[in-house]
Amino acid sequence: MPPSLNVASHLARMAREHPARVAIYAPRGRVNPDGDTPHRARTFAELNADADAVAHGLHAASVTRGTRAALMVPPSPDFFALTFALFKVGAVPVLIDPGMGVKNLGKCLAEAEPEAFVGIAKAHAARRVLGWAKRTVRTTVNAGRWRFFCTTSLARLRAAGRARGPYAIPEPGADEPAAILFTSGSTGVAKGVVYTHGIFAAQVEMLKATYGIAPGEVDLCTFPLFALFGPALGMTCVIPDMNAARPAQLDPRKAAAQIRQFGVTNMFGSPAVIRRLGELLPLVASRADSPLITLKRVISAGAPASASSLARFVGLIPDSAEVFTPYGATEALPVANIGSREILSETRALTEQGKGVCVGRPVAGMEVRVIRISDEPIAEWDDALLAPPGEVGEFVVRGPVVTRQYYNRPEATKLAKIRDPKTGEVFHRMGDVGYLDERGRLWFCGRKSHRVVTPHGTLFTDMVEPIFNVNRLHERTALVGVKRNGVTYPVLCVEVGPGLSGIPDEGADFETVAARFEHTRLIRTFLLHRGTFPVDVRHNSKIFREKLAVWADKQLGPKWNPEAKP
Repeated sequence: MPPSLNVASHLARMAREHPARVAIYAPRGRVNPDGDTPHRARTFAELNADADAVAHGLHAASVTRGTRAALMVPPSPDFFALTFALFKVGAVPVLIDPGMGVKNLGKCLAEAEPEAFVGIAKAHAARRVLGWAKRTVRTTVNAGRWRFFCTTSLARLRAAGRARGPYAIPEPGADEPAAILFTSGSTGVAKGVVYTHGIFAAQVEMLKATYGIAPGEVDLCTFPLFALFGPALGMTCVIPDMNAARPAQLDPRKAAAQIRQFGVTNMFGSPAVIRRLGELLPLVASRADSPLITLKRVISAGAPASASSLARFVGLIPDSAEVFTPYGATEALPVANIGSREILSETRALTEQGKGVCVGRPVAGMEVRVIRISDEPIAEWDDALLAPPGEVGEFVVRGPVVTRQYYNRPEATKLAKIRDPKTGEVFHRMGDVGYLDERGRLWFCGRKSHRVVTPHGTLFTDMVEPIFNVNRLHERTALVGVKRNGVTYPVLCVEVGPGLSGIPDEGADFETVAARFEHTRLIRTFLLHRGTFPVDVRHNSKIFREKLAVWADKQLGPKWNPEAKP
């Protein structure tokens, strides 16, 4: 009999095969950065039994197969129990980043049309005051002891189902919706991506095959959605002491203390997390003394990690370990993979010469093509769409982890999906531009929507910014376009962080750097941005260039003459 496609079946299997193994460690209070911290331990048997009890309670509360249920609970044992309980009943969890702001949250919830709302008291208070999804929500669950003006509470769900034993997990079809995961909204309004049970099952197998994750490993789950794969991969999950919506604010000493205390072997973190942990390097006398010495691998996604951040972080982990930076998106993950060894020894130098950022080779089972850049919908695949070899175009991908649609967004689906008339399969347009080299590696050159089209040629962000980011007098740079009289001109915004004195001669050095490369000679305007750039809410790593473009336009003012030397 083939294994179940339901993700919750992996938790039930771990409970049968390794009942006493710890599934979750959750800190009791704040983490001590200088030593061990008491944690609550929940075994796979306990977590599975708890999820069974909650599943029975949800079913009794009319949250059943196919019910869309908004889930707004921070990373905790309750988050795991509720999520797996929702999978067990066959409901469709709706997961949205709370950090995107109340206005955007309201739009996403209205679009997702949840019939149930499961959240902490704070989320319910906002729901009631702001009217989130009031047209569709019928059942409300407060994730606490008290009902808090809701239909029921998590404590009541547990009490109702505790004596009823295992919950009979329904066997879903491969194309049956399993969850709606919202994109980060870094290039526009967040969209709800429909995940099927088949896609989740394929992701589990791809993660196993690509990274060699083995049962019994320990994971520091700095990104909650990835943490849900822990039981499926046989890993113990350590819940960090951090605001999951603000990874850039991670306290590296606390994270290091938990890694050391539990012998963490795996970590999934955004580039912001890698950057923060890299700050520990000056405090460590030698690699052998590093608190991160137990790590076997680190997986960093959400945006390209800078080579300088990787270099610092690699100095803290064993020689045998590696940082992997997979390429993908909420709509298709993983697509390609590359490790820090190849980046630091080879591709970094090419990136700093304006060749783009190498994101590796396609993972087994994934097909990547490059089509000519277009902002129009493409209904059906045709080989005539392909860009010439080596030319920058848009990445399109297909494979078992490629999603087929956005929920309630037919126009967005048309723009992002291409149907292959020969097979019926769907290509997903990544919205990223780049090219394939002669060795089959993908080179990411930026977001399609961020390209700067000038009368003299098109500039791509990740073929421009790394050239200037070598200069350590600033933090980062960001290329944007500013229009004057209907013509778009390239402007380079320069992030000057605290403690940095600034740039000599207000950009003279940047003009010298720009003159070294043919494609950057077009850039003649440089703006200092005091303080950090605006970034996405999920990974705190993707620069909001749309907001920066508006800022740059205001800074330059209506009298700016782009043809004159600054």
